[in-house]
Amino acid sequence: MERVCLPYLRDAQNEDGGWGFQHGSQSRVEPTAWALLALSESADDAAARATALGLQYLLRAQLTDGSWPAAEGQEKGCWVTSLACLTLISQPQFRERLARGIRWLIDERPGEARRWFRFLRRLSGARRTLAQNDYYYGWSWTAGTASWVEPTAMALIVLRNSPAVLLPAQVQRRIQLAEAMLYDRMSPGGGWNCGNPLVYGVPGEPQVCQTSWALLALRDHPDRPEVQKSLDWLETSWRRIESPGTLALAHIGLNLLGRSRPDVRTALCSFYEKNEILWNIPAVSSTILAMSEKHKWLNRSDSRMKS
Repeated sequence: MERVCLPYLRDAQNEDGGWGFQHGSQSRVEPTAWALLALSESADDAAARATALGLQYLLRAQLTDGSWPAAEGQEKGCWVTSLACLTLISQPQFRERLARGIRWLIDERPGEARRWFRFLRRLSGARRTLAQNDYYYGWSWTAGTASWVEPTAMALIVLRNSPAVLLPAQVQRRIQLAEAMLYDRMSPGGGWNCGNPLVYGVPGEPQVCQTSWALLALRDHPDRPEVQKSLDWLETSWRRIESPGTLALAHIGLNLLGRSRPDVRTALCSFYEKNEILWNIPAVSSTILAMSEKHKWLNRSDSRMKS
């Protein structure tokens, strides 16, 4: 982490303070948020300077409605609002900016939460092909479209980790609906894919990345059978992973839910020792988060909401 990944992140920062997906590419909100989360695990002066510049990029990119677009200068917010909010939870000087982002997340409804959408689905016969319950909903990748597992999990993590004073009274109802959606979308054998557990009666294939995010979002319920079943699936599936970023998320999920696997950490290190990786900001950042023992981005203080 100290010898390879953190120096790579610092060198890849653009002059505008942000990061692109690869070294030298245009700054965007998603890789910038990932880099800032990773840098928060380091206490050195160089990380602090890079963080200050990166936060300024993030603040400039925020829209007047509180959301964040995919890149500075775009005019419509999307799922990266959750990642941006995650980076601000540990920055009390930007509490008002975080509050605006949280309000947008709570107010944003996916398509299936709207009556017209449900009416059209009934007309189209979609209920005969999909097993999911449309009355449960979370968050979408693009505002106003259907709920998906990853953006739902990220938004849940934000709401559970944020200071209670920033959360309106209706937040509990929104959390309950989103958690119910995740349980409803779980694959029959454990784990999650992007969205649908069954299509035309055929089980969807679970994916490591989506499963890791869902487990992190549901870690307040470690004893639920669905969580334990999905942890079992993840514990037996990580050896097939060929991406360091995905392996890092699997390590974080297993570790924080009590299934620590030192061999996962060893396998992650081997990707970098052999230089067998596609160097990109999210993968390097998630590796730093996996290697760190602090997990600041997922920690909660006493002032944060308890379930």
